[in-house]
Amino acid sequence: MTPTQTATARNHTGQASIPSAYDVARIRADFPALQQQVNGQPLIYLDTAASCHKPRVIVEHLQRLYLQDYAKPNENHPMSVAITEQKEEARQKVADLLNASKNEIVFVRGCTEGINLIATCFERSQLQPGDEIIVTMMAHHSNYLPWELACRQTGALLKVLPITPSGEMDLDQLKDAITEKTKLVAVEHSSHVLGTINPIKQIVQLAHKRNVPVLVDGAQAAPHMPVDMQDLGCDFYTFSAHKMGGPSGVGVLYGRKSWLDKLPPYQLGEDMVDTVSIARTFSSAESKYKSAPERFEGGTHAFAEIIAFGHVIDYLNGIGRQQIQEYEEGLLHYVTPKMEVMDRVRIIGTAPEKEPLVSFTLDGIKAKDAESWFNKHTGIALRAGDLSAQPLMKSFNLEGVLRISFGYFNTHDEIDQFMDALQQCIREKG
Repeated sequence: MTPTQTATARNHTGQASIPSAYDVARIRADFPALQQQVNGQPLIYLDTAASCHKPRVIVEHLQRLYLQDYAKPNENHPMSVAITEQKEEARQKVADLLNASKNEIVFVRGCTEGINLIATCFERSQLQPGDEIIVTMMAHHSNYLPWELACRQTGALLKVLPITPSGEMDLDQLKDAITEKTKLVAVEHSSHVLGTINPIKQIVQLAHKRNVPVLVDGAQAAPHMPVDMQDLGCDFYTFSAHKMGGPSGVGVLYGRKSWLDKLPPYQLGEDMVDTVSIARTFSSAESKYKSAPERFEGGTHAFAEIIAFGHVIDYLNGIGRQQIQEYEEGLLHYVTPKMEVMDRVRIIGTAPEKEPLVSFTLDGIKAKDAESWFNKHTGIALRAGDLSAQPLMKSFNLEGVLRISFGYFNTHDEIDQFMDALQQCIREKG
């Protein structure tokens, strides 16, 4: 897809009015950070898989919220009522984004907390000695460590499925791994290292045949493609706002209502309880907790950031979620063949269905040394190391990789400049 340069106007919110044709130049103008220089060169930000830069609209809304409209939600005075309404509007926007019900959307601090919430609730109410949890070798530490701890605390068994040399799951292995003792399958929608997009619908179908729920780590997929809970059929899905251009400290946990209703509270505090009474004995305690999603939202959340995330969803919808996916796929398909034919470059993860990122190694050059070269000599931001996936690195016999990852504001010209810099890095470091 070739980006156009058509003119656009701004509406009263300051949000860009995106034309039907994909206008990457207009989109880039909405990101002040992209206008800066690093090492005397224009910034080329190729680290969106770690976190995405923010459109101007989020700053404008946060500024107004903090300077003018600020009030704690769930109180009775008019400012609080207005903030509460805006927070619930944001919850509805998330529900619409996922094609889910509003009462299935729990606000958390990020994808990591969403996974920890379910792992902790399962530890408290679902797991017993001998039970099993299934994860994959491609898991981010955040979708491995909570389950490791839950299994250690309960005497359950953690099964880690291997992956193929191309970086894909073997569904036959998954089918064989699911037993009558399996209590949950926790899987990545897409891998933050390999880029692999997993066949979630098929995974869910295999698990549900044995009445096993499925949690999906959507941290990498949700920013790059439309995700539909009714279509995927999973029981839990979680992701972070900051990887979508939203504020940090905000995440979303989707939970099927039937599951949320049976799980105990996660963190206890204000706004998640109906009645609290002091009992003479523990067994006679009469505190009554609210139903989901409020049951899982104890304490005062980052409500201003939640509201701002709702406006980021509006911004992304204005561009078009499908259009974003197609444009980013175009960037991936543009860079991949260039890197495949480059001497001393080895791409890690060659699944046919990938999100817009490429992890790679350089023959004879350590990943961290190459990263240091880029940081010193270019304006290109990329990432290197084990990428919080040490088990995966060990399975591929790697110390680390370099990774470039794209957002909806990157361009083909930036890719060309990266390729030139990569060639120079190989010449100078080799």
